[in-house]
Amino acid sequence: MAIIALVTGALEFMAAGQVISASTGKAPKPHIGSAMAFLATLEQAQVLPPENTPEANRIIKSVIQFQSAFAKSGDRAVQEFAFSALARTYGERSHDLMAEVRTAGWTAAFIEVLADAEHQASAEELNTLAHGFAQFNLSTEDFHHLLQLVRAARQALGTRGLAFAEVYASHRQSMPGASARQ
Repeated sequence: MAIIALVTGALEFMAAGQVISASTGKAPKPHIGSAMAFLATLEQAQVLPPENTPEANRIIKSVIQFQSAFAKSGDRAVQEFAFSALARTYGERSHDLMAEVRTAGWTAAFIEVLADAEHQASAEELNTLAHGFAQFNLSTEDFHHLLQLVRAARQALGTRGLAFAEVYASHRQSMPGASARQ
C-alpha cells in the first residue's frame, strides 16, 4: 500500500523537522496521526503523485510543515489567515477549533476552510503569508499546491459519494494520537 511509504516518509520528515517536541524529542502523536490521515485521505482520493518521487516528497513535507506553521507559528499574518478562515464558517467556535489544531493537529474542518480561504484570497493577501511560511521552509506556492490537492480530493471523493471530512475522520481514527473527538 502506497500510504505506508508516505507515512514512513512523513515520520522521517517529522523526526528531522520542526514538529519535534522540545520536552520529549519526538513529534506529538496527534500531529503525526493527523498528517498521516491527511496523506491517506489524499491517497484515497487518488490525487497523490507516485510514491518516492520528488513531487510526493514535496507534498509530504508540505503537509508536515504547514501543520507545524499553523499550529506553532507566531507570525501574525499566518495566525490571522487561519482564524479568519475558521471564523467565516464557524463563527464563535473558531477559537476552540484553532486551539484544537494547536494541540491535536489538523482537522478536516481546518483543512477545508484553509482550502476555501486560499482559493478566495487575493495575491496580495497570500503574499502577506510568505514571511511566516519561509520560517518553515515553505512558500505561498507550496501552500497553493497543497490546497489545490485538497480541492481536487474533495471533488474526486464527491464523485464517489464520499465527503472529504468523513474520509479524513475515518483515517484519523486509525492513526496515532486519535481521540474520540476527531
